[in-house]
Amino acid sequence: MAADIAAWADAGLLYEVDEDGAAWLRLNRPEKRNAMDRPLRNALLGAIHEVSEDPTVRAAVITGNGVAFSSGADLTQVGGAGEVPPERRREGHDGTRTDGLLYGWSRLMNGIWNSEKPFLAAVNGIAAGGGCQLALGCDLILAHEDARFWEVFVRRGLPLEGGGAWILTKLTSLVRAKEMAIFGDPVSAADAERWGLVNRVVPAAEWDETVKAWAKRLASGPTIRIGHIKDQLNSVYDATMRQSFRDEVTFLHMGAGSDQGEAMRAYAERRDPNFTGN
Repeated sequence: MAADIAAWADAGLLYEVDEDGAAWLRLNRPEKRNAMDRPLRNALLGAIHEVSEDPTVRAAVITGNGVAFSSGADLTQVGGAGEVPPERRREGHDGTRTDGLLYGWSRLMNGIWNSEKPFLAAVNGIAAGGGCQLALGCDLILAHEDARFWEVFVRRGLPLEGGGAWILTKLTSLVRAKEMAIFGDPVSAADAERWGLVNRVVPAAEWDETVKAWAKRLASGPTIRIGHIKDQLNSVYDATMRQSFRDEVTFLHMGAGSDQGEAMRAYAERRDPNFTGN
């Protein structure tokens, strides 16, 4: 594992797990505004999988070092088939590019979406292009008062990438999504909160304290049950009401573990529960 962390650091990703069991994934290419080239994106994907697989990790925070969260894909990098294994490639230039996008950014976003662990985006500055999708694809989103969310693709003559069309229309209204995507103007943290894109805007003086407090609260919760709730809420997008009720019953039957019992005992004893993540 130590070798992976060292390799991730070389690629521009700092990874550490704090004493509360929260993993901190810090994008660390400040001179590039944390633009993601293939090595950084693949390191981030590896770290997301590590969060999901490591039983000692109970939550994760994604943030950026420097003045930016992430300015998205590194446009100095030439895209194409180089990131796609030969067996996954299709013939033709257009097909190859499509495979590259699906093989790269899709895996990144699905890794967060399908993880049983909660991911908190601490958006410390500009989140543009794929960086905007990365932030909005997390389970909870804190925005620094100076943060901005920028669907910049139209200014590059591109359609939305990185799952942007799906994410925007799920988090905010269709007309707001179109405003962001068609005009391509940056959205302030205050407007992002008003439009329902983020959970909370945090003043600069309270930033570090608030992010740490949210990370600790997530990491000290009933991890497996939070995973069930996350799965319930995510699946509602594609489920009927009947299926949603069935999921509730399924998860209740699965919830005979120690955290559920501890919660019930704590309620009866009129004290705070001590969750262990089981």
